[in-house]
Amino acid sequence: MSENIGYDVIVVGAGASGQLCALQCARRGKKTLLLEKSAQPGRKILVSGNGRCNLTNATVSAADYRGTPQLAQAVLREFPFSKCQAFFHSLGVLTRQEGLGRVFPATGKSTAVAEALRLACLEAGVELRTGCEAVKIEKKKSFRVHLQNGETLQGKYCVLACGSQAYPQAGGSDSGYQLARALGHSLTRITPALCALNVKEKAVSRLQGIRAQVRAVAWRGTPDEVSGEGEILFTNYGLSGPAILNISGPVVQALARGPVRVEINFFPEIADLPGFLRRRADQFSRRSAKEFFAGMLHENIANLLIDFIGIKKSASVGTWTENTRRQAAQTLAAWPFTVLSARPWTEAMAAAGGVNCAEINYNTMESLRCPGLYILGEMLNVDGRSGGFNLHFAWSCGYVAAQAMPEE
Repeated sequence: MSENIGYDVIVVGAGASGQLCALQCARRGKKTLLLEKSAQPGRKILVSGNGRCNLTNATVSAADYRGTPQLAQAVLREFPFSKCQAFFHSLGVLTRQEGLGRVFPATGKSTAVAEALRLACLEAGVELRTGCEAVKIEKKKSFRVHLQNGETLQGKYCVLACGSQAYPQAGGSDSGYQLARALGHSLTRITPALCALNVKEKAVSRLQGIRAQVRAVAWRGTPDEVSGEGEILFTNYGLSGPAILNISGPVVQALARGPVRVEINFFPEIADLPGFLRRRADQFSRRSAKEFFAGMLHENIANLLIDFIGIKKSASVGTWTENTRRQAAQTLAAWPFTVLSARPWTEAMAAAGGVNCAEINYNTMESLRCPGLYILGEMLNVDGRSGGFNLHFAWSCGYVAAQAMPEE
């Protein structure tokens, strides 16, 4: 077995947090090795945002994160949106802000971000080795990183930036969790996040392919209430789209205790939906139920609603009772679906759960269990909403860890 000694920092994982951390370490004069088990760095960066790379969000705050938002708050103080945007501009990446604060490279392609990071690391002197998987890490006086090919590397500091098992077709796996556990860390329950949901109601297949602007709510009216507003996409198996992705993390975590009820409000912008329907019924009293909903609901949603609450299709709206109108309003404001499970990891864009953040120094990202070890990004029990928040957290962790490493 050969042994290679002489790195200040060994970063395991060349994703978002790993590359940024390696870059900043090298810029601070540290001899830095960046290991990536895949054939190329930044594979998840390349597929993020449907290939456009939603790299940050202008509105980012700790409120956009679940799991351990206190850690998110700490790293955001050091690497807020303004610093993140300036950092990528300094790499030569021009950006463009779109709706809801989402920021993309001006080219509209994720390769702009991935290539800028790769070139910056190269220019700073980072040694990048692809196709190199770390299978075991030992901490003695320094860190010994054992590779799958039998080689052993040695470094003063070690950074775990291996990502989660989400989206395995882009390199996601649980290998980082196992390395962290072997170095003394515990894990919280890990489940898919930013993923679509399978529901019990088979009739949802009648809505397959339909999109609508809604508010999705779980545990409405309780202290645990979570909601997501935006587009929903109905599928043959259940619910998808940003409004669903943004509540999927806590919903999937809760499925261990049984099915979860999710309610869909098709008209969140209308405060008095019963009054709105009453006035509409007065205006179009001679129309049939299907005609009444024309221009208001997608035809398939209207037909399912009519069947769901048992409205007679041939009867004019003028014959509806107050109870019928109330049922229609209640259903359109809180249409119930029963979530049974998450879609598989191959369809999840992130993970909820991970390394227990109580074992991490929030101000440095250094392990409290293994001095000199830093754990970053998606490996931690922090997950963000859809819209550039998870990538921003990854960049922030990498920046904070690199800045916190002691000078030689």
